[in-house]
Amino acid sequence: RSMQESSSTIVDYTIAIEENCVSVCSDPSALSTQVNGLLNDAIENGSLVQSLQASSETLMALLANAIATSLVVPTTGVSTNWYPNWRGTSSICLNDNNAPAYMKVFGNYYESSLDACCRRYYSWDLINCLGIAGSVPSGFYPSWGRSETKCLNSTETSETLPYNVEHWLENDIASCCKRHFNWAYNDCVSHSGDSPNLVATNKWYVNHQEGICQQDCPEEGGVPCGGLVDQWNKLFDTAAACCKDKLYWIASPTCESVSTLSPVAGTSEWYVDWSLKKCVKDCADSSDANCGGIASPSDPPYGSSSECCDRIWYIEREQCTLG
Repeated sequence: RSMQESSSTIVDYTIAIEENCVSVCSDPSALSTQVNGLLNDAIENGSLVQSLQASSETLMALLANAIATSLVVPTTGVSTNWYPNWRGTSSICLNDNNAPAYMKVFGNYYESSLDACCRRYYSWDLINCLGIAGSVPSGFYPSWGRSETKCLNSTETSETLPYNVEHWLENDIASCCKRHFNWAYNDCVSHSGDSPNLVATNKWYVNHQEGICQQDCPEEGGVPCGGLVDQWNKLFDTAAACCKDKLYWIASPTCESVSTLSPVAGTSEWYVDWSLKKCVKDCADSSDANCGGIASPSDPPYGSSSECCDRIWYIEREQCTLG
């Protein structure tokens, strides 16, 4: 509208901007600030008046000597009626005022923000729904589509993230492999790019096949490292504790010495030498006639020659020992 004041014409104008947004207009105040700045810049440098003059000859004549001195921009209105785009193939929400008729009639399909709409209708695919308005949660998730067991970094992978990825995330490779690939933990850690040394505990676990205890560390480190432990194996702080709990039928000093490759002094307990069919002492002292050498880990120890001879009861007592 215009108002005459002496020889001047005051033009009172309103600029209306309508913007249909998908994901980039979720902050109305930020959009309002941006528009306000652009229009005020256009006033100050004269480009607003020039644009109006160029739009028609009538405005050109009317604004021949026009000077724009101020501008008030009301808060920009952005549609907050977000609805699920079930007509499309993508898991997205829209606020383009083009919802299906039944949604407009009933109204209970709308949410006031993109985030709320995505969480209500596409909670299983939040990352794709939120698009650039969302952020990829950081962590490691299982890559089940591969032939090898592996965990991937959610913020670095070029692969499409699985639905609801945040429910599968762990803070590090070791935790991801332990949770999702515990039956192939060692392979998972290696395939995922982590160094076995970083997840090795250096604690002890039993090797029943060898009849010894080994350390939880890469085999490349040499004995007593037996490789990374499987998740179902029990760990012990020392070889002695492992021997006592898991190989209790072997003399603890013998088990510990064999496991750690330390010199075996012998326990001076008794064991059966089946090749001689006699009971001998676990020692290597040539001055002791009953010493039969260091017992093997598979030889059960006995506290006395009498207990040992009870094992080979069919041998006469006087012929049961060497001495």
